[in-house]
Amino acid sequence: MCDIDHESTTRSVTTIHRNGRRSLYMAGVIAAGGGFVVGFDSGAISGIMVLDPFINRFLNVQAAYREALLVAIMLLTATIGGLASGNVCDGIGRKYTILLGTGVFAIGALFETIGINFGMLMAGRIFVGFGEGFLTNAIPLYHTEIAPPDIRGRLITLFSATASIGTIVGYFVNFGTSYLTTDWAWRLPFLIQLVVCVLLGSVYFLPFSPRWLIDQGRKEEALEVVAKLHESTIKDPQVLNEFNCICEEIEVERSFGNRTYIECFRGTNLKRTLFALFTGNGAAFTGTYSINYYSPQIFQQAGVGSTAISLATSGASNILVLIVSIVTLFVIDKLGRRGIFISGAAIMGISMYIVGALFQAYYVVNEEGIVTISSVPVCGTIITFVFIFQATYAYSWGPVAYIYPAEISNMRTRAKTIGLAYGLNWAVGIFMTFVMPIFMTHTVYGGYYFFAACCTILFIGSFFLPETKGKTLEEIDRMFNPIE
Repeated sequence: MCDIDHESTTRSVTTIHRNGRRSLYMAGVIAAGGGFVVGFDSGAISGIMVLDPFINRFLNVQAAYREALLVAIMLLTATIGGLASGNVCDGIGRKYTILLGTGVFAIGALFETIGINFGMLMAGRIFVGFGEGFLTNAIPLYHTEIAPPDIRGRLITLFSATASIGTIVGYFVNFGTSYLTTDWAWRLPFLIQLVVCVLLGSVYFLPFSPRWLIDQGRKEEALEVVAKLHESTIKDPQVLNEFNCICEEIEVERSFGNRTYIECFRGTNLKRTLFALFTGNGAAFTGTYSINYYSPQIFQQAGVGSTAISLATSGASNILVLIVSIVTLFVIDKLGRRGIFISGAAIMGISMYIVGALFQAYYVVNEEGIVTISSVPVCGTIITFVFIFQATYAYSWGPVAYIYPAEISNMRTRAKTIGLAYGLNWAVGIFMTFVMPIFMTHTVYGGYYFFAACCTILFIGSFFLPETKGKTLEEIDRMFNPIE
């Protein structure tokens, strides 16, 4: 139990005044700013790689290999960063891990902006990958541990929403710079990333996760944080009840000794970890990495036309994703997690089957050896179902694959389980981004059938997931470890 004398804090409960959840939402929004730079990078790099000044400087030899390498090396270091972030989050805290990720990302953006040769650009992508690996673990983890159960899904979804905003901004920055004929066409997007990373230094002023503070023995500070997030006082019975529940849960978990990754696969933790890996990695197997990174090229193959128009079309699809993400913020905690997984996998699978079939039936190779779709109605249909795929991901596997692994894990193994889930998610992304250009070059339609088959497997597997909506983290723990 917590070594805090609450006798004096329970005498005057009639004078408590709660001012709402502004502090909670403010902390959530500022922390979610890391999602913006992650999304911006996704939107920017896909557009940058089709700009003529960038191609002339970096992709003038071995273009296909270098293009895939630029994407894959970032995903590789993001995988390493994600896997390492479990220990980092437990060691220095969720807040400082967000700051670390932002700082590493800023170093990468600086190298990319300078970019005097391909080697320096690669160095930048390496640092950016580590930054993204830290951010995509630490931010949802931070949100999970500061949020009450009735808005936990909404708060975690802020990461996906800000990532969608960043992706849109990235695409349209590229659309604007695509008219430049100098190296600033690709330097400017990287410079914007650097500036945003500097601004995200404001994360330093956020409160620590109260659960992490208690786990570190800083209980008085944790009680103050819980009260601050509730915009109340340490005398508030609701604050004290939440604080005591966290203390009791952590005290029980401490009795098991030192934490290791092996513990994630022992006892009831094994089932939790498998659920986390299924949902966290399943999000990557939907094909979203490939569709997002190569959407300008996909739209060009579908017959959209020029580079600028394909970038604008990609940006339009991400506006739709943003709209869906905003709607999801308000409904995510009213819908069951399992139902969202099931419906999302079904709609995305159907969309990919249709896109694959249309490419297989109607693609042609013109005199210049370029794959395209000559039928305008078919082109429109392909674009429509790519839009449907992206919008569906934005309301289902996009946000909920971040929510579910964080919810299903206990405090003792949460950081490590999320590190495994999100780290391996990046690893799957490496595979997906490497195979997509091969599919687009040699089979055109094969990649879409592959993603559709993966979504079919995810659809079936989602029926076996336990529901976590509306439960406190401690109640979810009791689902796997009931009190006898």
